[in-house]
Amino acid sequence: MSLEPVLQLLEKDEQREALRYLIEKLPELKKAMESAEDKLAFVQHVMNDKQSLEALFTEFEEKMEPFRLTAAHLEAMATLIQLLPTLVQWLQKAEELISFSVSVLRDRESMTYIVEGAKEIVPVEKGLAILKETHERFQRERDSSTVSLLRMYRLLKHPLIQDGVKYIETLLDVIHQHRL
Repeated sequence: MSLEPVLQLLEKDEQREALRYLIEKLPELKKAMESAEDKLAFVQHVMNDKQSLEALFTEFEEKMEPFRLTAAHLEAMATLIQLLPTLVQWLQKAEELISFSVSVLRDRESMTYIVEGAKEIVPVEKGLAILKETHERFQRERDSSTVSLLRMYRLLKHPLIQDGVKYIETLLDVIHQHRL
């Protein structure tokens, strides 16, 4: 190949500017190429090192083990899905109960009536002693775990809660009938 076509190209300003830029950037290009070669050599070395790969996969499998779904997990999810309609109904009743309770607690007249009625049914001293013991036990045995749906479901199955919910459900029905 002759030098004449190359010399003709170098006569153009844009070709000379590009060549000058390339020459200025050669040290940076060299460093980038060396870095890429080092990284490629490391990757090739790791790929060839079966022991390292096996250790990586073993570590990955160990970390993923708690997330592996078993037949028991799938059965539990199916049961939970089947129970969701019932659980939602109970949670809606609980929400209504809480809403009603908050309304009653905010109404001074209702609270006065409840306190006076409670004094007749349960001796106040005994009720205060129960509340004090409950508070002390709660403080002593405070559970920092979160309340799960399963825990809520177990709580809703407690006879006192069920009776209370049924009572409030009846109360809400009676109130609704008297509004009409």
